[in-house]
Amino acid sequence: MQRQVYCVIQVILSGERFERLTDKLKAGVDIQVSGFIALQQSRNGQSRLVLHAENVELKN
Repeated sequence: MQRQVYCVIQVILSGERFERLTDKLKAGVDIQVSGFIALQQSRNGQSRLVLHAENVELKN
């Protein structure tokens, strides 16, 4: 049985290579991101998954 899945995940961009790209990112812009998923724990002890971007490509 196939199911559709929806997930909200924070993407972390770090480093000088993403400085020019972040100016172009706005709501509704299609992108393709590759990287790795890691567990991040906040100061209040809650854990969440985050995607650390290694490559970001604008699609439109």
